[in-house]
Amino acid sequence: MREGTSGFWVEKSETGRSIGYEDYGVSQFGGGDFKRTYYLGRDSSERLEKALKEEYDGTLDEMIESAFTKKFNDRLFLDF
Repeated sequence: MREGTSGFWVEKSETGRSIGYEDYGVSQFGGGDFKRTYYLGRDSSERLEKALKEEYDGTLDEMIESAFTKKFNDRLFLDF
C-alpha cells in the first residue's frame, strides 16, 4: 500500500496554472487516496508568482516548496 504524499505539481496552461498534490493512504479516508488541485487563472497565477518572488528565490516549484512545504500545506497556501 502506498503511504504519504507524492508531492505537489505545477502545470501551466494558456489560461493560467494548476497546483495540486496527491496523498496516499489517508487515515481520515479509511486509508484511501486524496487528490486536490487548485486552478488559478492567468491573473491569479501571475499575482501568486509575483508575491512568492518578493519572499523567496528560485524557480516557481522551488518557491512553492519553500512557502508551502514539500508536502504542500493547504492552510499555508490559503493563508498566503
